[in-house]
Amino acid sequence: MEAVGFLCLVAAVVAWGFLWVWDSWERMRSQEPAGVPGDGSKTLLVIAHPDDEAMFFAPTLLGLARLRHRLSLLCFSA
Repeated sequence: MEAVGFLCLVAAVVAWGFLWVWDSWERMRSQEPAGVPGDGSKTLLVIAHPDDEAMFFAPTLLGLARLRHRLSLLCFSA
């Protein structure tokens, strides 16, 4: 079981690294300044339970919606 946890950690780090490199490349290509989300930016919220977005992330989602982000929600639940 310890190996499974380690593999999950490695997969998460690799995925984060890939997304960071991809985001950096996209920002260089579009000349959008880092840290300044533009109108129409895409945001993906990944949650573990179906009600997490309502219980914990509602202020974040409302703020992003006010900034006109295109919001997507991905729920991993067993």
